[in-house]
Amino acid sequence: MKRILLMFIILGFLGALFACQKSSGSIVISKLFESTEQQNNAIELYNISDNDIDLKNYKINFYNNGSLEITSTILLNGIIKANDYFVIGSSNAMDETLKQAIDFSFEEGSLPYNGNDSVELVNKKTVIDYVGLVGSDVDYSNNLTLIRIGHVEDYQPSQTFDPFHFIYYLPDVFQYLKNDDYEIKTLDDVLAGPQLEQQYKDMPYVDPNNQSIGGGGAVLVNVTGVADGDTAYFTANNGFPGGSVRYFYLNTPEVDGSHVSAEPWGYVASKYNKEYLLSNSSEKEIYIQSIKGYSLEEGYGRSLGLVWINGYLSQFLIAKEGLTESVGTIYAAYDLEMHYKNVPYLTFLRFAEQYAVERGWAVKGYPSNPDGEMSPDWNYESNSNTTQSPTWTPHLPLPWE
Repeated sequence: MKRILLMFIILGFLGALFACQKSSGSIVISKLFESTEQQNNAIELYNISDNDIDLKNYKINFYNNGSLEITSTILLNGIIKANDYFVIGSSNAMDETLKQAIDFSFEEGSLPYNGNDSVELVNKKTVIDYVGLVGSDVDYSNNLTLIRIGHVEDYQPSQTFDPFHFIYYLPDVFQYLKNDDYEIKTLDDVLAGPQLEQQYKDMPYVDPNNQSIGGGGAVLVNVTGVADGDTAYFTANNGFPGGSVRYFYLNTPEVDGSHVSAEPWGYVASKYNKEYLLSNSSEKEIYIQSIKGYSLEEGYGRSLGLVWINGYLSQFLIAKEGLTESVGTIYAAYDLEMHYKNVPYLTFLRFAEQYAVERGWAVKGYPSNPDGEMSPDWNYESNSNTTQSPTWTPHLPLPWE
């Protein structure tokens, strides 16, 4: 009898433990707003369960400026309803849309984090969900809105942070609080890439107040030649002076030149640009877009710009094939000026690069990935180029075909 009673007690304890674990993992950080004004910082939670949850045992921990220890804590209260949102904001919030959405107001001022601080959702002593990089003060969300990738019904909390579990949106998109009405939502959405919106065709190529700075406008051009994987030549039009354009964001491997020597994948990147992206250019609609707020030129007399083919961004396609070095992770002010459906182009490029990394393609392959691709234009034993006409075809179909 005692053994049976003991067994029921143990089973009851395990059941209660399982129920607690299931409940404690039913809330996720769905959006993190690192605003251009700190008083408008906000954290949105989402209850992925079919039950209302009392937040009295929940708290938000913050790790500021690379600290390995908790630097501040907010104790939560309130009810987060089943399959619903809960917004944590500041008592000094200024944005009206945000103020109307707040469910829990932090009375001690602005939410205490910025773009390099880590945010941790905790139930009692258990970490439920986590955003950031404890021990690092590198910006990962400065002046950005992080929205968890996927549909709300598929959200899952995590005790570790993966930057590719979030889509990096423009700052202050408070119209997306407590809804999923934003258009770039899933991994497929991001990996489809940005498209050239009409607003940029209507903008000036050159800043009217500074002739050396880009106005962000896109102008229609014709191709006159291709130098390599990240440089080509185009005709002048409507503020664009014509000539050589260096592809902004990219650094593809070199081919042999007067000041440089060939590198692995250099002739492959050149082939992709010349024989696939810009081939039969007279049959394609090609735009050059300047970078709003950034220099129109770099060294060597080359213009800097984005190259659009039939509405698709060349830089994105090149990154997705793995044919460039890192596109970077830090969003400057000019990065926020160039976006598609409120998602900066840089976000799309980062996901494209990660797509190639996961598959070990091109520059993201051998030798950093021992199982990844080896360049068909390179002898790794002698560390030398073997051909200027490598046998290679793209992994991915061109989006306009």
